Amino acid sequence: MKKLLMSVVGIGLGHATRTEAVYNRIKNKAKVKILTYYDAYRYYKSVKIPCEDFGGYVYKGKEYAFDILLQTIDFFRNPTKLRSDYVRFREIADKFKPEIIFSDSEPNAFFYAYRRNLPNYILSNLITTLNNYGLIPRKLRTRDVSIQRALLNRLIKFMVKRNGKFFVPSFERNVSYTENVNYVDLIVRKKPLELASVKKIKEKIGVNKDFYFVHVGGASIERYIFPILESILSSFKDKFFIISSDYATNKVIRKDNMIIYPFIKNPLEYIKASKGVIFPAGHSGISEAIVFKKPMLVIPLRKHVEQLVNAALVEKEGFGRACFFENRVSAKTLKDSLVKFFNSIDDIKKNLANSKFKGDGASQISKLILKQ
Repeated sequence: MKKLLMSVVGIGLGHATRTEAVYNRIKNKAKVKILTYYDAYRYYKSVKIPCEDFGGYVYKGKEYAFDILLQTIDFFRNPTKLRSDYVRFREIADKFKPEIIFSDSEPNAFFYAYRRNLPNYILSNLITTLNNYGLIPRKLRTRDVSIQRALLNRLIKFMVKRNGKFFVPSFERNVSYTENVNYVDLIVRKKPLELASVKKIKEKIGVNKDFYFVHVGGASIERYIFPILESILSSFKDKFFIISSDYATNKVIRKDNMIIYPFIKNPLEYIKASKGVIFPAGHSGISEAIVFKKPMLVIPLRKHVEQLVNAALVEKEGFGRACFFENRVSAKTLKDSLVKFFNSIDDIKKNLANSKFKGDGASQISKLILKQ
């Protein structure tokens, strides 16, 4: 069996869950080692996927926003960390002796593959981000966002020039050709038919009414928006919400029109049984909502170029609504967006019903890799 080294960005769970889908389709056909860190490392341990922690650079969150200046300052405070992380990565990889490298937006794997002259596959939706930058509302294209775009553009060109081969799971209907790119279907951990029926799921979770599933990120950013969101949702008395929170609680809390659960690691059953979903504009969450045909309200992290593009694409394709914050988190902006979302559910459902995404991306990627 071929030896495949998989490396995953450890920040948040989006990269971890979509790589999990690829791993599950390839683990019996190759000898696989996974290297990651932080959130992804803890997640893989919790779902019993073997992996090793090599360190990794953790981004700093600020008031539900991505701050490029804060990241730069933090980097220069500890300039040797990237080097030490790569040395640790290299030591583990050299001991494993991989024949193929696969990374989900994790740069150490790319540099290792390039220096060892190994086949190098990169799972990333950043090419979609660059292709659709112009969709971001002009007032949100701040200096931070423009800098991120420029840095990503240089990074992608650098990787393509050095023979990095990209897998791009894109939910735009018309994709742009880019050298060394395979556009694939969206990636989901499981397809809708692989789960129980909606009736059985509702019986399992003890809810016999229509509900919206809500999740707004990890605790580090959730604390800036959760109290506002909870208050606003409680005002929609005719609707019911199931909320997954990494910040608000370590036990189940029941209120008039909502149930708040501690963080739910695998929410696919809740998504399938829901009437719609409310969450950040991460690519993996949006992909799962599209494949499960669920209308969505996405709340992109401020000044985060990828999430801003994702949110703009959701609106452009008619798969949901986006709540953009120009400055700080605003209760009025959030409530207005929720009202528009609830009023447009039927139209969004029609657009989702006509979409042709099947969630086959992980299978397509595993087959292409195994051709090596």
